[in-house]
Amino acid sequence: MSKKIIILMITGLLLVTVYFTLGAEMRPQRMMEHARFGIMLVDKNLFPAPILLKHKDDIGLTAEQVGKIEKMQVQQQESFIKGQADISVKELKLGAYLKEDTLDRGKMESMILEIGKMRTDLQVQHINHLLDLKDLLTAEQLKKLESFKRDRMGQRMEKRMMRMKERHGERERLQRQDPPQEEPPHQE
Repeated sequence: MSKKIIILMITGLLLVTVYFTLGAEMRPQRMMEHARFGIMLVDKNLFPAPILLKHKDDIGLTAEQVGKIEKMQVQQQESFIKGQADISVKELKLGAYLKEDTLDRGKMESMILEIGKMRTDLQVQHINHLLDLKDLLTAEQLKKLESFKRDRMGQRMEKRMMRMKERHGERERLQRQDPPQEEPPHQE
């Protein structure tokens, strides 16, 4: 192989490594943002279809409701996958455009704004889907969901309190122990 090909392969490997390393560092922050967003949705009784279906017996979903929820779930997933694919294609085009020798600020800006709008549209579509799912539920089912949510939050708080007590007890136990004794100087 020629030296150019080897250098290109090594450069490519380095770039991929850097990309995945940076991505790993940014994931926890993104996860926290998603978690906060999810908590806000649950607070408004906006539950995704898989959770509603998992607890269908607990909240008393009818067979008709289950069928509608399953159909809506498939439609939402299909739409989301297509939307994500469209965004990926636009990002690829933007990446290719940014490699060109000369850049038109207006064109670059419109490409970035278009990608942003596509992301926003997907998020709005997701919230509307959750609202549509909520609209399928009766007032009694919503009350059951609310009760279920409170029970789950209570269980989580109990677990958290137990962990805090265990940590506190461990600290106290360590503090009660005598500090390690120093060994007498070695005599020869």
